[in-house]
Amino acid sequence: MNDRFKFRCGITISHYDDDGNDIETLLLVNNISIFDDGDVGFNRESLKEAVKRKNLSEEEERTLWNSLDEYEVFEEWYQMPADFIEQCTGLKDMNGNFIYENDIVVWNDGGGEVELKPKEGHVRIARVQLFPDLYFKLVGGYPKGTYTTGEEFHFGNFIYKNTEKYLKIVGNIHENKELLNECR
Repeated sequence: MNDRFKFRCGITISHYDDDGNDIETLLLVNNISIFDDGDVGFNRESLKEAVKRKNLSEEEERTLWNSLDEYEVFEEWYQMPADFIEQCTGLKDMNGNFIYENDIVVWNDGGGEVELKPKEGHVRIARVQLFPDLYFKLVGGYPKGTYTTGEEFHFGNFIYKNTEKYLKIVGNIHENKELLNECR
């Protein structure tokens, strides 16, 4: 469970779009270090992965990297304030991805595909939370209206403890807020 002590952060970077307009891009950066002053640090590789997930145009990516250059404190090492910091649960989903707090996960009830809107069967959709302990807070299900939102599934009592077989990350509350309401 050493992976339980991994963290990710969100950083908002101001830069320009293809038309020269000011825009802000939220990057979720994994494998960070946290400093005493509250700043976070990470290497260029972690930052590249975060930028790649945004699917920006060439020009937007160029202006984003120009803005990020001011935070490079050592060769290939960046340090800056974070908008938020989230902890890894130490668990993985069925695709081998680490599950972090505030991820949105889906799992099926009794077989069938594990998708946000399966062709058949039922799924639950929950937000991962870590305080006071690891639990999944239900935000909806599919078909709509099937489940009561707000129900909590504490990991110690969770029937699907082998998360790598049953849970799938479908987003997070920062980049996919619409998922919190989509299947209510």
